[in-house]
Amino acid sequence: MIRVERLRKRFGAVVAVDDLSFQVESGETFALIGPNGAGKTTTLKLVLGLARPDAGAIAIGPRSLPPSDAQARRALGYVPQRVSFSPGRTAEEVLGFFADLRDLPRRAVGEALARVGLESIARRRATELSGGFTQRLSLAQALLGDPSVLVLDEPTASLDPEATWEFRSLLERLRHEGKTIVLCSHLLSEVERVADRVLILVGGRRAALEPMSALRERQVKATRLVIVLRGEDPRATRTLERLGFEPEALAAGRVAIEGANGQAFRALEALRTEGIEVRSFEMERPTLEETFLQVVRGERRDA
Repeated sequence: MIRVERLRKRFGAVVAVDDLSFQVESGETFALIGPNGAGKTTTLKLVLGLARPDAGAIAIGPRSLPPSDAQARRALGYVPQRVSFSPGRTAEEVLGFFADLRDLPRRAVGEALARVGLESIARRRATELSGGFTQRLSLAQALLGDPSVLVLDEPTASLDPEATWEFRSLLERLRHEGKTIVLCSHLLSEVERVADRVLILVGGRRAALEPMSALRERQVKATRLVIVLRGEDPRATRTLERLGFEPEALAAGRVAIEGANGQAFRALEALRTEGIEVRSFEMERPTLEETFLQVVRGERRDA
């Protein structure tokens, strides 16, 4: 659906996007994440044709059209991070304006409002809507003409928890309808809920591109068992090494080993069999945020 090859964009001395390549498949939800200044928004603007790359190529749809092509633009719906509407216009009038620009029939306005659950506020002024309703109106505007691809830049960044939940629910429904969604976010909780694959950007470069399931697997593999013995006992280390573990001594009487895939129970049973007294033990699993930070920091060290 979207193919990006060797993309590069510079603003003066700053390289915002550096030799970036990836592909978004039809019907998938594809997330771009990364720290501030990673090049996420610039990448989206290049895909949308709102900025021109210094090098590289972008192809949209089965005909591999450039973003500047009118057919390619009709296939894209965009929800920006910050939304503002003309003062005095109602929600219905706002969508009517955009429908006219796209030469769409008037019924498209009602269909878009219904799709995001805003029929009841159609005649309210757009500038008086809450943050959640404003963002849903922006999504309705993006859905005019039923584009095959939705591009969203930090869509819930300024929303309260309830509005965030409602907006995510809308995205999940669109995802199940088969929409291709490209989502830029710094909220891993949002990405984890809706994304199929995740592209991690650091300094405009691709640090990792993985299915969401692979990122969770990284998280599981980093699970550790921390064992606290009743006293220092050198037999503990020897017993664990004999089982194939690589024990890490943390402090007097404390040792850590890899704890994924049921290994923890095997280790504890071996210590009990050897008569080594365990005072307590705890499984430590990094959060998804910590897993993400490990990738980011590793990329920065390599750079």
